[in-house]
Amino acid sequence: MKFGVVGVLNTLINLAVFDALLVSIADVGRLKANFVATAVATVFAYLMSRYWTFKDRPSGHSASREFLLFVFLNLIGLGIESAVIGAAVYMLDAKSILAANIAKIVGLVLGTIFRFWAYRTFVFKPSTAQIAEGEALAAAVATTGTLGVEATLAEIEQAYAAGHLTEEEFRRFAQAHSSGAV
Repeated sequence: MKFGVVGVLNTLINLAVFDALLVSIADVGRLKANFVATAVATVFAYLMSRYWTFKDRPSGHSASREFLLFVFLNLIGLGIESAVIGAAVYMLDAKSILAANIAKIVGLVLGTIFRFWAYRTFVFKPSTAQIAEGEALAAAVATTGTLGVEATLAEIEQAYAAGHLTEEEFRRFAQAHSSGAV
């Protein structure tokens, strides 16, 4: 959900910068405008991703390395977007601002699919098996509403400490565990 919110805000920023450049600078190239818009959006996306969307995933490497990896993956996403815009402008001869925006949105969708996978896989991946287990536990709670019959009190406490359980859920699961129901 957080990735989606950041994505919507980032898309609005990206399109606003893209359109502002197309409207304010005579004969600005569509690909140049896309590059600048994506650069601005990349900085916003990194900050929101690191400090909000994936804040519970501590990095296994330095912040500068994490940012460089984020930028590198965004360059690949930019390449996807630029390929769609370039195809529309140079192959289909679609030169209007509306056509450029449609191509940009199609490119953003394709680039976003890649970025979501890449961020979770390479940039903001769980750095330890314990974090991965906590996320799996949270997914199990979200899916089933229970921790399952194998849950130990330590796992229940871990899920609560990691913020995967509300205080009410923690009390309910801990009470169920002590009575043997979990």
